[in-house]
Amino acid sequence: MSRLIVSRRVKFYGEVQGVNFRRNFAALANSLKLKGWVKNLSDGSVEAHIEGEPQVIQSMIHRSCTELFPAKVEKFQSQEDELEDLYEFVVIR
Repeated sequence: MSRLIVSRRVKFYGEVQGVNFRRNFAALANSLKLKGWVKNLSDGSVEAHIEGEPQVIQSMIHRSCTELFPAKVEKFQSQEDELEDLYEFVVIR
């Protein structure tokens, strides 16, 4: 049976730059075997593209908001995105 792979684009707002959020986010994503990327945006938010099974992505988003100290996620926006068929999860600098 094949697994359903989907993609989400997520923007995180709050204290998410300068607190190792991207590095910790990528480490968590890799531990969950997700693919994608994460990068800082000029408005102070962080954007991520995540590919994987829907329930694993949902867990990743929840854990990103509650476990990646000292970052403080105040809110996030999530939407469906096109699959980029990536092979790993990376931090874009």
